[in-house]
Formats: sequence, C-alpha cells, structure tokens
Amino acid sequence: MKSARYMLIAAALVLVLAAAVAFRSGTKPEEAQSSAPVATRPAPEAGARPTARAEEKPAVLVEQAVAAATEEAEEHGEFTSSLDLLKRKILKKDPQLAQFAYFREHVLMDSANRRDYQKLLSDKAMYERTRDALLHPEGSKDSMESNIKRLVQIDYLREALNYKDNPERAQLLSTLGDIIFQDTFGADMAPEVKRSLAATKMELFEILSEQEPERVKALVESARGTRLEGMLAYFADHNQRRQAKERELSLQAQIQAKQP
Repeated sequence: MKSARYMLIAAALVLVLAAAVAFRSGTKPEEAQSSAPVATRPAPEAGARPTARAEEKPAVLVEQAVAAATEEAEEHGEFTSSLDLLKRKILKKDPQLAQFAYFREHVLMDSANRRDYQKLLSDKAMYERTRDALLHPEGSKDSMESNIKRLVQIDYLREALNYKDNPERAQLLSTLGDIIFQDTFGADMAPEVKRSLAATKMELFEILSEQEPERVKALVESARGTRLEGMLAYFADHNQRRQAKERELSLQAQIQAKQP
C-alpha cells in the first residue's frame, strides 16, 4: 500500500512540474508536440530520374554467387558437415563453379537469373576448362577435395546436357566425347588417380548414353585397337546391364501399383 501511494505522489509531482515548465515558457502543452521538427524526405530535384526498384538488375552477379556458395562457418552448425565446409573451400577457388552451385541450390528463379543460368550452361569456355580439369587431374594423389570438385564438374556437364535449348549443344557433345575417348592415363599417374579418371569417363558415358545412344556406340567402335578398347567395351556392357535392371524394376513397380 505504501509503495502504491508513493508512486501516485511521484506521478502527480511529474505532472505539476511539466505544467510549470510549459507555463513559464509560454507554450501550451498541446502545442509542444506540434512545434517539434518533423523529419521529411527531401523533394527530388527538377528533372531528376526516379530510382525505382524495378530498374535494379535482379540477376545474380558472380561475386554474389561466390559469397553465397562459399559462406564461411567458424563452427559446425547443426546441419553443417565437414563435407559442406570442404565444398565451400573448393568453390571459393573457382568462381564459375561456385555460381553453378548457387543456381543449382536455388530452384525457383526469376527470368533474369534463369537467363544467367542458361548462359552459364552454354559457356564454351567453361566446357573447355571442365574438360581439361577432368582429363588432367591436379596433384599426384587422389583426395576427398579432388573427388568433390570432380563430382561438381560432372554435375555441371549433366545439367548443361539436360538444357534442351542449349545453343552450344554440339560443342558440349564434342566435349563429352573428348573426355570419354581421350587417353590421358600417364605412366607416372598414381593408381588411385587412374581409378578416379576412369570413374569420370564411365559416369559421363552413362550420362551421354541416356540422350545420345548412337554417339556412345560410335565411341566404342572408334576405341577398337586402342588402349581404351577394353575400358569402353566394359562401359557399354555395364551400361546395358544397368538399363535392363532399371527397366525390370520399373516394370515391377507398375505391376505392384495395379494390384489392389
């Protein structure tokens, strides 16, 4: 009770003091608020062009893509793995690959970003860089970092091939054929690096066979009499068995779906 009474007395004193100050200054209390300066936006100069948000280019710049794809994490978050951190380290060294990774993770794009993504997927210079990187692996040993980068590069080529209206499709098909057919196995190449290179060729062989089966058959025929004859023959046989198994599983799924 005493504390409540003290609070009422203090409030009354504040009101009395406020009224006294207003009376001495000759300003009515209701006028004090209206006389305070109001912040206003400066009027535009005559002839000045308005800056609308619609004029801003919504397309993602390379720098923005790199920053997003390579965002550093000082500590492992709940959903951040060591592989995520390693991937960020790789993408930080390759801006265009980082841009590709950014677009892949953002499925819903506006027209400008979609246009930029398609431009990246039809970049002939990117094809050449990817081909050279896959045919001539860096380092004398295979590593987790080199394998992750290799898989991202293969994903890039896959997405470029899936781009139906790719204006550089002919160049892309030539690039895929070069990676599969060219023999870059060096005598001093470590066994694990050779296996990694062979795995790259095999995966691209399967990707290409889905859309261009006649082209992969021609590659197998062209390899006859070369060091890669046995390898490409194995790719073709394995690919046929894989496709047969997939058809079998698909048929089983259809039969099961029709059963009550």
